[in-house]
Amino acid sequence: MNKRIYILLIVSILTSSVLGQFVGKDHLSVSLFYMQKAELDSAKKYIDLSITDENLNTTAKTWYYRGFIYKELYKKKEKNNKTSPFRIISIESFKKMLTLAGKDEFTESTFKILKYEASTLYNDAARMLDPQNYKTAITNYAIFRSTMLLINPGTDLKSRDVKFKLALASMLNRPAETQAGIDSAQAVQIKKLYLEILSMDPNNPGANYNLAILYYNEAADIINNMDYDMDIMKLNEVQDHCIEIFLEGLPYMKKSYELGYKRRETLIGLSNIYYGLNDSEKSEQYKKELEDLEKE
Repeated sequence: MNKRIYILLIVSILTSSVLGQFVGKDHLSVSLFYMQKAELDSAKKYIDLSITDENLNTTAKTWYYRGFIYKELYKKKEKNNKTSPFRIISIESFKKMLTLAGKDEFTESTFKILKYEASTLYNDAARMLDPQNYKTAITNYAIFRSTMLLINPGTDLKSRDVKFKLALASMLNRPAETQAGIDSAQAVQIKKLYLEILSMDPNNPGANYNLAILYYNEAADIINNMDYDMDIMKLNEVQDHCIEIFLEGLPYMKKSYELGYKRRETLIGLSNIYYGLNDSEKSEQYKKELEDLEKE
């Protein structure tokens, strides 16, 4: 036998022997061996094989290390990917682990990692609140929320929910502020967000004011685009519908007024809504208060 080939064969046998002595032959053991060497691609290969092994896929240890390895892959390769598949697989692996016997050994470490991953999801969601990416932001926020509740089902996320929904509604409402206008479907979506906010925080001044403005603008747009040549019955129907919309917006504008939010804009809104309701006395009352405010 060629001496060089013989030496390589002996080295190969010895290497296999050493590996077999210190590393188990199962996929999980091999995965952990590569993980300790920071060879994450190899660790991933064998941990993925582990979850297909019926002797390994029911143990908490397997799923914990899968979550850990994918977390490390996320940090190394996809930290700037706001829709990172590695992060999602990591979270789902930990979620699976928490349903299995033997989880207690890994629970504390798992919760620390999940808190870290949840924080990255929240930050990514906040950075994606723009017209092109907001749907992905909503998805990321939902995963953030479910992850936090996985850690502690009693976690109070109300303030985070309100903050995110306010930012989302503000972003969606921006075309109206720039005179580009919003379509009816978008208006419905924005109203829904403000109503959700007010169900959690009834005294939220921004939600009250902006919801009132949405109702006012809806009625004002109908009035501005009315065909006054229509028959009297149809005209009355349209006017009655506008009154209904003004009445829907009125409580929110009044609440905004009570909270002292955007005093000038709120007074204008109240004066215009009451004008739309044909209540000239109250319209003039708020108009006079606005004039007095501007003299100060």
